[in-house]
Amino acid sequence: MQSTKTLWMLDYRKGGWGQLVPLYAVNEHEAWIEAYHWAAQHEIALPQDAILTHFPNGFTVYRRVLPGQVEE
Repeated sequence: MQSTKTLWMLDYRKGGWGQLVPLYAVNEHEAWIEAYHWAAQHEIALPQDAILTHFPNGFTVYRRVLPGQVEE
């Protein structure tokens, strides 16, 4: 039987900014493995206060334009 992956959001601080990274995993253990794999690919050391939030039903964005600016 195949397990269903659900959405997890990795939340960590980079400097003064919060960063959100979408990940898909079967459970929290697998989500942490995916988080560290993502961090290694992007050459980022995850801080100790990084957290994962589970969104088993996904989420909806109601605004067409998100606030903020793009950093380059």
